[in-house]
Amino acid sequence: MVVYSVGNVGYELMYEFFKNFQNFFLTDICHFSTALTGTAITVINILKAVFTPISGMIIDKNPFRARDKHTPWIIGMPLFLGILFIAMAFTAWKGGSPVLILALFALFFFLPPLLQNGYRSSIPSIALNASESTFLASGINLASNVGRLLTGIIVPFIMVKMSANGQEQDAQGFFWAVVISTALTILVYWISALGVKKTIRPDQVAKAAGRELKKKSLSFGAMMKQVFTDKNIMVPFAIGLAVFFRNFVVAPTAPYYYTYVVGDMLQYATFSTATNIAGIVGTFCGPIFVKLFKSPKKICLCAIVLQIISHLSLMLIGANPTAFLAAMTVAQFFYQVTCIILFSMFVDAVDFSELRERRAGKTEVASGTAMSLHFTAVMVAQVLGGAVRNVALAQAGYVGSETVASAELTTGLVNMFALWPAGFLAVGLVAVFFYSLDPKTMEKVHAELEPLRKASAEQSK
Repeated sequence: MVVYSVGNVGYELMYEFFKNFQNFFLTDICHFSTALTGTAITVINILKAVFTPISGMIIDKNPFRARDKHTPWIIGMPLFLGILFIAMAFTAWKGGSPVLILALFALFFFLPPLLQNGYRSSIPSIALNASESTFLASGINLASNVGRLLTGIIVPFIMVKMSANGQEQDAQGFFWAVVISTALTILVYWISALGVKKTIRPDQVAKAAGRELKKKSLSFGAMMKQVFTDKNIMVPFAIGLAVFFRNFVVAPTAPYYYTYVVGDMLQYATFSTATNIAGIVGTFCGPIFVKLFKSPKKICLCAIVLQIISHLSLMLIGANPTAFLAAMTVAQFFYQVTCIILFSMFVDAVDFSELRERRAGKTEVASGTAMSLHFTAVMVAQVLGGAVRNVALAQAGYVGSETVASAELTTGLVNMFALWPAGFLAVGLVAVFFYSLDPKTMEKVHAELEPLRKASAEQSK
């Protein structure tokens, strides 16, 4: 399971790099206008949000008729996306067609749900209970933090040292940074695929021939019915959307707080360090909380309440930089705990759905589609967060480079940090109450499910 979790290092090596430098690439290297750049990124993000659950259905169809439906995507997509990334960077370096560059950019930006969902949707096929699913979720989040750290160190260094003059970023340096990060990405994902092969449950390993697998696979309509009519799968999606929203408001707008309220951008480094450390600690604590308190639902409920309190407290203390830092650090800790718990809630919902299907004489479960809703929630939250962020900054009194620090601007920014995230979190809090799976229910589910899985595994030999 540890080897499996390593794969998310690769995702950050490729897409944290891409996210941080996509605007720089299009504007500074390719010389596209800021209007075209902003429009392209926004449109692709919206299309990705729509495509993400569809990618889960594609994964569930197992089009490669493989031993399991996950490893082809974990092995193949890093290679395919890496080729697109390198081709995009090479075309820009050599001054190729702007249309071709934009097409490669759009494809590379649009297709990662097939990689992310192919990888993450294997959790229900590996984990046997809530403790194992939270362990895997914790491992993935820890790998993300390691990947971001490596990206922040490796990419700028290579981009500068491998540039034409070895002193500043350019198209040549960008290309070599892409090549090295892509090679590392492919390596860690291929290692992760070994983890899947070693830990996947026997009943999830297909022994049948390709034609027989095709007959057994669910139709798209059956997948949609199985997933989108299941309350216990849709509730974690709603919670995730509400919780992830804060991440796309707080982190991108914190520099405005330190510029216009604190007046010292250097203190943003302290904010970034403290919240990231809190996030890592929260990642470790998620599985511990599940082990101690047993109920993912109750842990999620408490974590969201504490996030709401942290944000609303800014109405009283937000103008004080030390108090602001403390409140946002606490909120980030419980945000990461919630992210871990959401995985457990999704996996429990998939197991419950599997039992219902097996009782009906079926063996196929749309786990890829169900787990894709986790990433879908992230994508929708990103789109909403970007839209709300601009409106909220305008309401706060931010008018671009002409903005002047004032008491009114401080109040507006503090209200933005307090009210928008708290409002979305409140929606997530309400959604938690509709989740009906508790530890006792899941004990009964697994007691009935495990013999059915063993029987299924024996039949597939």
